[in-house]
Amino acid sequence: MTATIRDIAKAAGVSVATVSKVLNDYTTVSRATREKVLALVAEMQFRPNEAARSLVGRRSMTIGILLTTGLSNPFFVHLLGGIDEALKERGYDLIYLAQLSAHPEYNFVQHCRSRNVEGVLAFGFQLGELDADKLVASGIPTLFIDLNLTGERAGYVSSDNKEAVQGAVRYLHELGHRRIAYVAGLPGSYVGERRLAGYREGMAAAGLIPRPDDIVVGDFTQETGYRAMRQLLALAERPTAVVCGSDKAAIGALQAAREAGVAVPDELSVVGFDDIDEARVVHPPLTTVRQDMPALGRLAVELLDRLIAEPGSPAPSVIVPTTLVVRGTTGAAPMGG
Repeated sequence: MTATIRDIAKAAGVSVATVSKVLNDYTTVSRATREKVLALVAEMQFRPNEAARSLVGRRSMTIGILLTTGLSNPFFVHLLGGIDEALKERGYDLIYLAQLSAHPEYNFVQHCRSRNVEGVLAFGFQLGELDADKLVASGIPTLFIDLNLTGERAGYVSSDNKEAVQGAVRYLHELGHRRIAYVAGLPGSYVGERRLAGYREGMAAAGLIPRPDDIVVGDFTQETGYRAMRQLLALAERPTAVVCGSDKAAIGALQAAREAGVAVPDELSVVGFDDIDEARVVHPPLTTVRQDMPALGRLAVELLDRLIAEPGSPAPSVIVPTTLVVRGTTGAAPMGG
């Protein structure tokens, strides 16, 4: 039986994409890998013209990135670092797919096809966005990050946002806090809604009922965290602990507490979400939910690569656990909790 490109990849211990890169003389493959693949091509009597007649042999080896919210959030920067690393390992090129939705004749799916991408990594979408639904229906292999959409050729990966915030509330309750407030993330976003649900369910599990004023809507930014904390500290019965939907919001909240003369953690405990670099260097260092952002990016590439290489494989729906990292912004509730 004639060897196939998949046989070569399996024998070499590399991806089909890497073998295709070698056969097409790409320079992004290491010398050692190239020599190993070419030796197996000769040994297994693989005929390159077979690849030319196959779909794999005509692959563009290009992945499109669709990021709808820009790179101001450190989460996306770390995520892209993991994505870039994993794509290079598999021999893919990367292009950024700009959304031109302001143009009256713009069609995002046609745009993806015109760039000849083999698959799309999409993040930053909000729930119910039309372009996301069209992308699922298009059949283009797509992996959503932090948006639970699936289809025949589309899947998603996300951190366990709900359980993470539930755990943060549980931890604060164990410290004796009873008035626990929440600075919510962007309304309509998947992670924002999941984290808010985690707060509500965490409070219910602790036998606590949040007051309407205990939840302040934000958008994950430092500015809204600052404004939210000022609003919470102005309450007649202010909270003794605040969970924030992002580290940026938590850092803004710490600034507001400092300006108001409220001691953290003696009078007020604060928990963030993400574990960005700043979380370690603020004063006090921030207690936060850590999600491994580079690992999430690498996993997204792995899942997308599988969708591309195995058209009949089930669409992935992967939820990744998080870790609560306790630092200096949380402590026992003050007297009267």
